[in-house]
Amino acid sequence: MIKLSPKDAAKIAFSRILSRRIYKFRIKTFHRTITPDKLLRNFGYDIHNQKDFVAAFKQRLRERFFLSDLNKKEFYVNLMTSIGGFDSIMDDADMVHENKFKTLGSDMFSFGEKIDWHLDFKSGKRWEPKFYSEIDMINSGDRGEETGERRQEKGDRRKENGTRSTEHSDVKVPWELSRFHQAIWLGKAYWISRSEAHAEKFKSLVEDWIENNPVGYGVNWVIPMEAAIRAMNLIVGSLYFIGSNRIDDDFLLRILCSLYEHGIYIRNNLERSFRNGNHYISDLVGLIYLGIFFYDTKAGKRWVKFAHLELEHEILNQVYEDGTDYEKSTSYQRLVAELFTSAYVLLKLNRFTISADFESRLEKMFRYLNAATMRDGRVPTIGDADDGRAFRMKSEIDFNDHRDLLALGTALFGKGDLKATAKNFSEIALLLLGSGGFEKFSSLEANTKATSRLFAEGGFAFLKTERDFCSFDFGDIGMRGRGGHGHNDVLSFTIAGKNQFIVDRGTYCYTCDMKLRNKLRSTHSHNTAVVDGTEQAEFARLWSVKEDLTAPELLKWNSNDEQDVIEAQHHAYERLPQPVIHKRKITFNKRQRTFLIEDNFAGEGEHKIELMLHFAPNLKVTDLGRNFLALEGEEFALIKFQNPFTIEAWEHSPSYGVLQTGQTARVTALTMVPVKFETFIFILSNVDDINHILNRFQ
Repeated sequence: MIKLSPKDAAKIAFSRILSRRIYKFRIKTFHRTITPDKLLRNFGYDIHNQKDFVAAFKQRLRERFFLSDLNKKEFYVNLMTSIGGFDSIMDDADMVHENKFKTLGSDMFSFGEKIDWHLDFKSGKRWEPKFYSEIDMINSGDRGEETGERRQEKGDRRKENGTRSTEHSDVKVPWELSRFHQAIWLGKAYWISRSEAHAEKFKSLVEDWIENNPVGYGVNWVIPMEAAIRAMNLIVGSLYFIGSNRIDDDFLLRILCSLYEHGIYIRNNLERSFRNGNHYISDLVGLIYLGIFFYDTKAGKRWVKFAHLELEHEILNQVYEDGTDYEKSTSYQRLVAELFTSAYVLLKLNRFTISADFESRLEKMFRYLNAATMRDGRVPTIGDADDGRAFRMKSEIDFNDHRDLLALGTALFGKGDLKATAKNFSEIALLLLGSGGFEKFSSLEANTKATSRLFAEGGFAFLKTERDFCSFDFGDIGMRGRGGHGHNDVLSFTIAGKNQFIVDRGTYCYTCDMKLRNKLRSTHSHNTAVVDGTEQAEFARLWSVKEDLTAPELLKWNSNDEQDVIEAQHHAYERLPQPVIHKRKITFNKRQRTFLIEDNFAGEGEHKIELMLHFAPNLKVTDLGRNFLALEGEEFALIKFQNPFTIEAWEHSPSYGVLQTGQTARVTALTMVPVKFETFIFILSNVDDINHILNRFQ
């Protein structure tokens, strides 16, 4: 039962009912939108003083935002080129010029001469430009006007690439395109080449989007979060081109009117709920950008004041004291940390006061990301992963590599342990902190010792040495009972050495294959135990559970240079007719590179116990007999099960929209409880080490 104070209930009612209804009435009935004349009056200018207004506005932008003229010195541009790579920056810009896009696991897609901003080009579904509240964005199995021949051609190509054919459309495809990350790609190319063609393309893209996405109409106005991230990228994109002679006054007024409408739309359609999440954070950060952008208007000042206060509240509400985001997803931890940090930097730049509590909680979010990073620089895909970014600095990135954000955290908070993981300065750090951030980053000493970390409130432990890594999830499913972007993964773990061995199966997509969506967030898809075929929590909708009864408890934690020991239990299976409690203990011998997994099941009666282990898809998996199994990658792992196991194929999604096949070991036992299972996992350097371990067990 979710309990709300009268004040919080009133806020939700206002956001979800009154303000939305007023906004819809304003847009749909009266077609009231901001014109250049109205905009100038809001700034205190007469329409005839357009030239003076534009000149003054450009000057204020240089004072209030990141890419000021002071940063446009040769050192900054050289640094941008060095970090991003000249060829890579220009290739991204060329792709935008050709109206080609590759996103969310898709092949490269060419729109031709004109972009269709309402098209999911992966499925062929096109949304009609209806009023935003009348659009069905999920139940869209219809593939629009796509012909059977075209569907067959796309299906053949998917088979060649090993990807899955979708049954439903994915609204995230047009959304991702309309987030306008490409504005930054063009902007970087403009700065290093000074070619006005990039300014022209930016202008034509924005004008085309505005023309084909009238305020309140079409799929790109359905979700305020999308409008917020789009506004952030359009603002930053504009900063790159502010000195271009191709960005004339008329165009600048058009984009200003559109951005002002974005602010009105977001403020009146806030995604505030009983359990706020990353959507609400995005709304607030978008309002901070827009508010500072329009700070010389009454509305702009109100947006900043409101969003700043709410953001201070939400970081304490959504992020535990230890720095764990309560949505229980490494992907969303990264997105929310980027959003909070982006707002923090912009507010500080404009001399707003940030509370010590906010700064402390934000710094701890970086500690979590640092602890969650493996030897190869990636993080395990715990919980949902939709590859979301506030600022996607280049088209091709490894979405599970969060070291670019750790470089930003290094320069912000002066932490040598973050620098040791980040290794290099990054484009997102350069964007937000400029060359001064690079100088601070460079002055810090890296603390290279890998240390195991416990996040007791969030329910995570990361067991680490310089060679090995284990994540252990002993927290609730997520969002204090709602589920959200958390999975049924209580007491699940992952293990990696030089390469990943035992992995989380990922997400794949949300709406394009809803059956697979639920399979990949199910208990069976995680490295934990399933009792009597029962889910840890029953699913309600795509982003919620009916009830989280796991009530996990941390029972033991001990960490030193020799070994880590962690033990926890959950109570989800106490709802069975014959209740069962699952308790798991992991002992990590750091010198011997050995993990002992002990699973205890307390209760009574006969039960079907299944222990799941999911392996990275690039591994060679070999059944050696006698309950031994070998994994071969850059290194080796040897697993000794207590009971017989079976090997089966299982879907694996390393990032959103990408689907591969990996192998899974399943131990199944019909047994009386109480009962105990032991599993040994050895990380080894060569085949001879495998033979040595096998001989020990003879």
